[in-house]
Amino acid sequence: MLSAGLPGAVAGWMFPQFQHHLYTEPEFREQPATGRTLLLLRLFCAISACAGLALAFRPDHYDVGPAALSAAFLLLLVALSSTDFERRRIPNKLTYPAAVLAIVVCWAWPDRSVGDIALGGLVAVGVAALLVGLGAVVGGPGLALGIGDGKLIIVLGLILGWPGIMPALFYGIAGAGVVAVVLMVRKGRRATFSYGPYLAAGGAIVLLFPSVA
Repeated sequence: MLSAGLPGAVAGWMFPQFQHHLYTEPEFREQPATGRTLLLLRLFCAISACAGLALAFRPDHYDVGPAALSAAFLLLLVALSSTDFERRRIPNKLTYPAAVLAIVVCWAWPDRSVGDIALGGLVAVGVAALLVGLGAVVGGPGLALGIGDGKLIIVLGLILGWPGIMPALFYGIAGAGVVAVVLMVRKGRRATFSYGPYLAAGGAIVLLFPSVA
């Protein structure tokens, strides 16, 4: 476990220094994170990636192949959480390849079938459309789920399948909801908030502990 976690910590520490290349906005690409922001992102990514990879390769989890897939998707979730924390952006350069990879390897999971993945993806599309649309109607401009969050939900559906997508969304939305309510009480509708890291955390919980699904 420790030997698996160390590469994750190194990759996580390095990633925030280069994540600005993932943004489409020129002003974001030209302003990499520095100072305290960079340090906090480094610490978040290093700790999260280290813990995720260590748990993915633990002895009572999957065999090596599915464990490696889990590790790859966990690194993705850490990366998009970092970009969402920094700029409230979930880059297409992360979500599109992840969706394609999830479809390509959908046969490789030992505890969910291709049909489970297909159903999970379809359910995720419906949930994403509902939540993004609802957020646009009733949410504040900084608190509503955005298109990027919807794409993340679909990626999670293609990774976790059915019924895993549902507890993942429950954990993620519940965690995000608590923080969002606190921000609304303190700052009102002017508050801004990143849902991506909480959705990613919900997905990571189910990915690492399939028994909770």
